[in-house]
Amino acid sequence: MKEQYAIIGKVVDVIKGITIEHGIVVTENDRITEVGDISDVAVPLGAMVIRAPEKGTILPGFIDCHGHLAGTDDDTWFNVRREDALLRGVRDVRQLLDSGFTTIREMSVYGAPLRRAIEKGYFVGPRIITGGQVLSVTAGHGDTDTGLPIEYAKDNPLCLLVDGVDECVKGVRKQFRNGADFIKVCATGGISSKSDGLDDVQFSDEEMRAIVSEAKRHGSYVAAHCIGTAGTLQALHAGVETVEHGCMLDEECVAWMAAHGISLVTTLSIVMNVAESTRVPEWMRKKAAGMMQKTVQSFSMAKAAGINIALGTDYTNTKNSSFAHIGNEFLAIAECGFSNMEVLQIGTINAARAIRMDEKVGSLEAGKLADIVISSDDATRDLKAVSTCDGICFTMKNGKIIKNII
Repeated sequence: MKEQYAIIGKVVDVIKGITIEHGIVVTENDRITEVGDISDVAVPLGAMVIRAPEKGTILPGFIDCHGHLAGTDDDTWFNVRREDALLRGVRDVRQLLDSGFTTIREMSVYGAPLRRAIEKGYFVGPRIITGGQVLSVTAGHGDTDTGLPIEYAKDNPLCLLVDGVDECVKGVRKQFRNGADFIKVCATGGISSKSDGLDDVQFSDEEMRAIVSEAKRHGSYVAAHCIGTAGTLQALHAGVETVEHGCMLDEECVAWMAAHGISLVTTLSIVMNVAESTRVPEWMRKKAAGMMQKTVQSFSMAKAAGINIALGTDYTNTKNSSFAHIGNEFLAIAECGFSNMEVLQIGTINAARAIRMDEKVGSLEAGKLADIVISSDDATRDLKAVSTCDGICFTMKNGKIIKNII
């Protein structure tokens, strides 16, 4: 039986970078069938008509290329039972949909079971692409608090510590066995880890190449946490496919990324606010000091080089990174010199390209999955319209209406 909708209003075409002022998107079951001007596309007989608010915009479902479904409430994942955290994940995935995010590429042990439950219809949530546990060396970025016993850090919901080529290969295989779609590694130090410097190169060349090679053998790829320049270059030369954060890119990094089609994933909202946050320790604020200027410069260089820039948030749904405000990433990207349309493209079609899903999602085109978001106000004029869940009045995923408060 056909389930058809005709969604009418201002349609944002992120492929062409234009809006259709009097537009219509027609869906049938889980697919978009027609998109165009209301004068050119007829409303199918029997279709349910949905009209966007007068000032609203009809958009593709948003995509977060870098999140963590860690099920945390208090900025930690060490002192919580895993079953409790997994159940919190049920809350978290609904909040993502309410905020307009219909797809998330995430890194945690909970992504795979949450995805299976969503696909079986136990509850609603976004499309989940999971990397499983992030691979890190001991005393590296994934070993966030070396004041804790090694047992807490070795194999936790977010990270797996691996040292030496053999452990790296086994770590990759473990993630794929647990349902991972890709692999994430910590190629450099980071802001939130005590024992490393931002410029630290974490893995040896042999270890990094082994991780990338093993992922490719599984028909997949590696995403690399990259802050410092030297570790970023090492990861690029080893063959990673996406650079996460990219805070200290130089001309060589940018040239390599442009030549090899490597995507840059943003996470700007987190990076830009750590240095001034009163919710994080002093040592973390010191590590983040001066990072904003370097990050803005990196993204300016990447933009000029034509690199595919994709939205990521690094949010975990804690007091510092609430999924209800996950759209703040749109505002942060704009601060780096991108137009509103470019920002919306970064959060939709560019993000889809980064995660190898642009043939299915990321834009409002006939044949693609019916992931559709409506904002109450015009997001092409003011990105605050999509910065919180309160601004999203309608979310459809796979042709099913999840949220409708128009």
